[in-house]
Amino acid sequence: MNRRERVLAAVRHEEIDFVPYNFHATGAVYQSLREHYGLADNNALVELIGNHIVKIGSDFNVDPWSPEIRMGQLPSGGAMTTSLDASGGLHVDEFGCTWDRSKGMPHPVGYPLRDERSRLDRYVMPDPYHEGRFDQARKLVERNKGEVFLFGKLGMCLFERAWSIRGFEELLVDTALRPEFVEELLDRILYEWNLPIIDQQMDLGADGFYFADDWGSKTSLFFNTDMWRRLIKPRLAVCYRRVKDKGGIVGQHSDGNILAVIPDLIEIGLDVLNPIQPSVYDPNIIKRQYGDRITLYGGIDVETTLPFGSPQEVAAEMRMRAATLGKGGGYILQSSHTIMSDVPLENITTYIETCHELAGIDTATALKVAQAV
Repeated sequence: MNRRERVLAAVRHEEIDFVPYNFHATGAVYQSLREHYGLADNNALVELIGNHIVKIGSDFNVDPWSPEIRMGQLPSGGAMTTSLDASGGLHVDEFGCTWDRSKGMPHPVGYPLRDERSRLDRYVMPDPYHEGRFDQARKLVERNKGEVFLFGKLGMCLFERAWSIRGFEELLVDTALRPEFVEELLDRILYEWNLPIIDQQMDLGADGFYFADDWGSKTSLFFNTDMWRRLIKPRLAVCYRRVKDKGGIVGQHSDGNILAVIPDLIEIGLDVLNPIQPSVYDPNIIKRQYGDRITLYGGIDVETTLPFGSPQEVAAEMRMRAATLGKGGGYILQSSHTIMSDVPLENITTYIETCHELAGIDTATALKVAQAV
């Protein structure tokens, strides 16, 4: 059974030899690991780790055609990403949102429709068919097809894309005072951007599609469930249906407490749910309630255990999640979000070595193979 087959078996809730796993970290973490293991490049590091999933899409929160951006590849061997040159941290993406990338994770600081004088009917969406947009994705498919599970990806799918255009506070006010405007903005995102992006990645040969859209804080949704069901659910259903029509598996990432809408996601066709945050809800409860209908993807605490726990605590949590969430299939092991550079290196190497332990892989032998890549 290869890595792709193992993921597919997990999604079918079959008992398998070991739970499929993934490693998801920042570029700085990958650089530290390359230096630690003495590896030439990220491809060699991916070979060492043995990731089961490659994402061929992106968050699309840059303008890849800008001269200040140089295109690259995610450290995971997954989707396209970008890095700024040394000239500064502000960057305007294809949608007109200004991002500050000078400190850690990028965050928006300017929005094209924040000014009330800006009009939606004059707003121009980026061209989803821009020549060369999926050149890197095509290479990833050619390198990995049939061996690992290929997820197309569309980050900032609906709500996040809308507020990156309008402004977070402004959009939340809009949901209460003029939801028709929000619906019009979301429909433009759905039909002028999302569906063409889904089609192109699925047609390259992706096994499924992974949507990312954060709807909640640690305690609740950002808006009430009735509004989520009016604004997000029907448009997300269109996205899911497009993937299903092409024979793909549907994955959804959404941070925060979204417990109230998990049944809705299952209803419209969700197969894989990420990130399963222990700091927000008990993963074991999610497994008991929904584990027979969806696959859980994540669950290793990136907020407490990985940055502050001992290597022994990291390994113990990973073994526990594999045993409990992996029972009866339906689990893909991964950190509950991106592993950041503040996580001690010994905890990161413990993560990788514990993945190997669960898979019956000898890390020293895998390292020799990776060094030869």
